[in-house]
Amino acid sequence: MRLLIDDSAAVNQLAGVGRYARHVVPALVAARPDWEVTLGYAPGGPDHAVALAEARHAMDAAPAARWHEWPVGRARLDQAWYRARLPLPVQLFSGRRADRPDVVYSPDFTVPPAGRTPRLMTIHDLAFRLWPDLVAPRLMRFLEGVVPRSARRAAGVVTVSESARRDLIAHLGLPADRVSVVPNGVDGRFFAAVPPGEEDRIWLGLPASYLLCVGTIEPRKNHLALWSALRGPGRDIDVTLVVAGKPGWRGREITAAADDLVRSGRVIFLPNVDNATLPAVYAGSAATVYPSLYEGFGLPVIESLAAGRPTVVSSAAALVEVGGDQVTVADPADPESIAAAIRAALHPDQRSTAAVAARRDRAGWYRWPTAGEALAETIERVHDERRR
Repeated sequence: MRLLIDDSAAVNQLAGVGRYARHVVPALVAARPDWEVTLGYAPGGPDHAVALAEARHAMDAAPAARWHEWPVGRARLDQAWYRARLPLPVQLFSGRRADRPDVVYSPDFTVPPAGRTPRLMTIHDLAFRLWPDLVAPRLMRFLEGVVPRSARRAAGVVTVSESARRDLIAHLGLPADRVSVVPNGVDGRFFAAVPPGEEDRIWLGLPASYLLCVGTIEPRKNHLALWSALRGPGRDIDVTLVVAGKPGWRGREITAAADDLVRSGRVIFLPNVDNATLPAVYAGSAATVYPSLYEGFGLPVIESLAAGRPTVVSSAAALVEVGGDQVTVADPADPESIAAAIRAALHPDQRSTAAVAARRDRAGWYRWPTAGEALAETIERVHDERRR
C-alpha cells in the first residue's frame, strides 16, 4: 500500500485535531509497517515549530515513513484547493516517491484533490452546522462551504464517535456504509500519571487542591456557564478552578467575564500547560469538569478518566458516550446542575481505590493502537472497493 497523508494538522495545530493527528498517524504506521507512507504537510500558523517537533518525535518509532514539506504554505493551498476549487492534485507537491499513491488520507476536516486516487478524510464533528453561533464566523463559512462537498466526493469518511457518525449520516446525508468510526485514544502517560511534587506545583502555579477544566477557551466549551455556577449555586464550593487552555475565538471576552472570580482566587488561568506536563496536572486535580455544549468526542474526558480523576461532563451525546457510567453528567444550560455535579465529583467516596480503577478501566477502551488498527482497516476497505 502506498499511502499519502496530508499531515498538515499535526504540524500546525497543538490542540484538538492536531493532537489527534499526532497520535493516530503513528498508530496507523505501527499497525501496517510494510506500507509505504509519505507524510506531506503545508507549513503555517504560529504553533508550527512546536507542533512539527512533536509530530516528528511521535514518528521516531516509524523511520520508514517519509516526511515531505510542501513548497506552498497552508493558507495559500487552502485558498487554491478549497476556495478557488483548483483541481491541483496533492501528488504534485509531494515528491516523486508519492506521485502514485493508492489512497490519500487527511485526519483533518478537509482532504486535498488527488485526481482519480481515492480519498479518505476525518470529520471530527459538525459544530459548524449544528451550532454555527458557537464557531468563528470565518471558520464556519469555510467549513460549511468545503466539508459537505468534500465528504460527498470522498471514497470514505472517518469520524471519532458513534454520536458524530449519526450526525454525519443525518445532517450531511452520507450513506451509513461510507462512514467509519476511528475514535481518539489515550496514551500510557495518563494512566501512569502522578501529581506534581510541591516544587513543581508551585512552579506551575497550581494550588494545593483544585478543580481542573482543560480545553481551548471558546464559546462551545461553555466556560460562561461554569462561571455562573461558581458565582451562584456553587458559591460554597471552596476548591479553586484551574482552567488549562489557550484563548480561542472570543476567548479573551470569556476570560474577562471571570475577572471577579480571578480576583477572589476562585479561578486560575494556565494558558501554557504543555503536553508533557498535562498528565501530572490531571493527576493532581481533585476532579475535572468539561461542560462543553457539543463535541464529536471530548478527549479531555478519557484523559481525566485515565488519570483516575472524578469527571463532570455535560449531557452532550458524545461526552456521555465516551464517559459511560464513569462520569457525572450535568445540564450544560443549568448552572445549578453543574454545581451539583461538581459537588458530587468532589465527594470523598469518589477517591476510593475501586472508583479510580473503574475510571481507568473505562479509559482503557480508548487506546491509540486500537485506533490505528481501525484506521488501517478503513483505508484497506476504501482501497479494495476502488480496485473492484
